[in-house]
Amino acid sequence: MKLNKHTKGILTGYLIISLICCLLLIITISSAKINLIKIILIFGLVISLILFIRKVIQLYIESRNVRFKKVVDLIGNINEDTSFEGTLEYMFYSFRDYIPYSHIGIALLKDDGVIEASYGLSNPNIEITSKIIGIQTNLYHTSLAKIVETGEPRVINDLPNYIKNPNTPYNQIILAAGINSSITYPLKIYNKAVGIIFFSSVYKNIYNAEHIEFLKTLSNSIAISLNKNLFIEELLLSQVLSLAKLAEARDEDTGEHLIRMQAYTLKIAELLYKDKIFPELTLKLIKDIVRFSPLHDIGKVGIRDGILLKPGKLTATEFKEMQEHTSYGAKVLEVAEAQMVKFNKSLFKVGIEVAIGHHEKWDGSGYPYQQKGDEIPLSARIVAVADVFDALTSKRPYKEAFSYDEAKQIIIKGKGNHFDPRIIACIEKNESELFSIYKQYQKNDSI
Repeated sequence: MKLNKHTKGILTGYLIISLICCLLLIITISSAKINLIKIILIFGLVISLILFIRKVIQLYIESRNVRFKKVVDLIGNINEDTSFEGTLEYMFYSFRDYIPYSHIGIALLKDDGVIEASYGLSNPNIEITSKIIGIQTNLYHTSLAKIVETGEPRVINDLPNYIKNPNTPYNQIILAAGINSSITYPLKIYNKAVGIIFFSSVYKNIYNAEHIEFLKTLSNSIAISLNKNLFIEELLLSQVLSLAKLAEARDEDTGEHLIRMQAYTLKIAELLYKDKIFPELTLKLIKDIVRFSPLHDIGKVGIRDGILLKPGKLTATEFKEMQEHTSYGAKVLEVAEAQMVKFNKSLFKVGIEVAIGHHEKWDGSGYPYQQKGDEIPLSARIVAVADVFDALTSKRPYKEAFSYDEAKQIIIKGKGNHFDPRIIACIEKNESELFSIYKQYQKNDSI
């Protein structure tokens, strides 16, 4: 229970009066006679102690009442059209006066047994969230599996001594941030575990039984908010992805283009992140770029078959119409984004960047806005390389597939004019990793 300066002053005053009475009582105790001074001192001591105890009880009750009100407000926050991030932020700043946490992190379970750091908030002086979002690992290779299986919380009051493998990316980050204690709860929806929530502190031996019970309530509230918001998000995203696949299905020769170019996008983004080429390329941004890369050509649903499926070269007029697919795609996603704004959420920002910008060129000769250099969003610059590479190595209505070496040379030739030179330099340095993906899909296509 944290106290403000005024309250601390009152309690300190009661204690000082009590101590003075005790001191004077001790000084006069040598006399066996009961005199007026002793009676006054004893009376003053008793009154001071009564007032002190009364104030402590009063503060405890007030603290419980305030905490209860904030829990009620949290539930109201969840029931309103508030984003999950908004609910998490409200919880983080509302209850830290009662619970000693420095960081709250949420990891979500994937269908393949992978667990991924997905959301978080930290005190500014120990920023962790931007560094861990997107980190993945197999749940059953960690001690978190027991929490999911048993449904019981885990309390660690000396984290550095508890961790057996401090060299994993996640453990390195939290230890470097000075995290020393944590309480971990499973997040359950309809009795099914969907993730893990971590309450972490920079102090050792900080969590007790009262904290454990109260944080359980907060965890349940977060699970409700998560279910509500992710349901809306995934529903809208699945509808938009279906539209993107519909656009792809109109052209039989594109085959598994969306899957392949998403794999290339992921690899390129990971290489750029590993080499620290772009400071703004966080794990969260990588996740969003990869997630929305299949939406790059969603605007082709608005292009006539006569143009989209034409086996020969497009006329100038036809090419102008084909270019409109970038604007069409952005408009589709802007409509979807407007739906998310109704729930105080933003979901499709990166998708809009990719749709409108993946045909812009580094030298400004692209379309639709002739953006150049860093004016083009990083997301669009990365997807552009992945899209062109897969288009080159795939059969299309107007051409046969290029070999890997031919496609590589075309990509390198576009360095500094079509593509961001830093991205191409990174690919050249790590060419074998891109080639391994190419070979994987060549093998799959031949089966």
